[in-house]
Amino acid sequence: MGVPLKVLLVEDSEDDALLLVRMLRRGGFDPTWERVDTAAAMEAALDGRGWDLVISDHGMPAFNSSAALELLRRNGFVDLPFIIVSGQIGEDAAVAAMKAGAHDYLMKDNLARLNSAIDRELREAGVRRERRQAEEKYRSIFENAVEGIFQTTVDGRFLTANPAMARIFGYESPGELLGAISNIRDQLYVEPGRREEFYQLALRDGFVSGFEVQMHRKDGTLVWISANARAVYDDDGGISVYEGTVEDITERKRAEEALREIREVERRRIARELHDVVLQDLTYALQSMQVLRRMPEGLDRGKETGRQVEALKRAVGGLRDAIYELRLESVRERPLVHAVESIVELNRQIGDGCQVELVVDEGFPATISGPAGVEVVRVVQEALANVRRHSGARHAVVTLGVVNGEVLVEIEDDGSGFGSETPYGMGLTGMRERVLGLGGDLEVEGREGVGTRVFLRVELAVLTGGEAGELSNT
Repeated sequence: MGVPLKVLLVEDSEDDALLLVRMLRRGGFDPTWERVDTAAAMEAALDGRGWDLVISDHGMPAFNSSAALELLRRNGFVDLPFIIVSGQIGEDAAVAAMKAGAHDYLMKDNLARLNSAIDRELREAGVRRERRQAEEKYRSIFENAVEGIFQTTVDGRFLTANPAMARIFGYESPGELLGAISNIRDQLYVEPGRREEFYQLALRDGFVSGFEVQMHRKDGTLVWISANARAVYDDDGGISVYEGTVEDITERKRAEEALREIREVERRRIARELHDVVLQDLTYALQSMQVLRRMPEGLDRGKETGRQVEALKRAVGGLRDAIYELRLESVRERPLVHAVESIVELNRQIGDGCQVELVVDEGFPATISGPAGVEVVRVVQEALANVRRHSGARHAVVTLGVVNGEVLVEIEDDGSGFGSETPYGMGLTGMRERVLGLGGDLEVEGREGVGTRVFLRVELAVLTGGEAGELSNT
């Protein structure tokens, strides 16, 4: 059994076609073939089935090899081998045909190397096809990547850039970016000296990883980017170009800045409470003890001693709360679920007999994080602090869920509760402001002797940056 071969013969002579078929069989092929001798017939044959090879006569009454080759390429058969076999073709015509895309030519009176030529061209066609597919795959990645892809010269000119690269810097197309920027250092860098830092890193290591820098966009606004690049060297060992990727990290930088501001506000609040409450109680207790030491024997010191004990208890409580707050600094930066888990565990440890339980509904997204998530975590933190400090509860439950695109958080306890006439305090005003800042709703319900329920709802899209998707429970 020979090697299967589907061959289209562009030939006006049936005898010559049969001769070619016999030569193919002698060469170890098992040909499936069709003969055509007009453009229309060839077009129909190309539409009718897939072919491995085209063998074409050069000159025919109604057709020729040049027209056949052009028709083949016009129909997208860029990798299909095309061999001319002719009884009469001059050297100039043969050279012109090869330049036009023919892969080989032979004379009909000398077909000795026909099968070896076919073997070679089938192999090379496979190589061309694989190369083209790889190039198309690369081009697709290049054009559709969400990260910017670039190649630049050492002196700061873009050689290539993909559409994402143009978008990051506010340009309509890569062509506009390449035409507008002739000096990356002076036109894009907010701090031009950092281009030299980039160069020195590439010179030292041969690559640059996670290089974060602020740059100018077309409209004058600023963008934070993270660049990863490698140096490409010339024959003399010097850097000729950089190539790599760029990611827009502006939102991440804004989130980091927001978190820094949140931490700073919390530190100032803790410092204020330590100064205004803990330090005052400790100072009072110390001064009172010094006074008692100088009091004459026989005087009743019991009341003052009791006040000292109360002041020290308040100071201990304040210090415990401050330690609790400081331990939560790193917790808040975790994803929402993990942060709440840590807060619940901390409250179990210092809850003075109150059992705290966490219930996370199935399907609750585990990746919610960022400043909006931190605000929710702080509401849970404050609610549990109220339970611990004021309710006398023996049991509290924190529940996290998602329903119809809304995140639902509930903190419920079995403590002393409060009446309808009780004014907002105990951090409830701050909790309400945080939730309203997220565009959400906060409900606080309490009944004396029964307990308190804090319930908040916030749009999932607010907490996920608009990427809520289909995450919801029904």
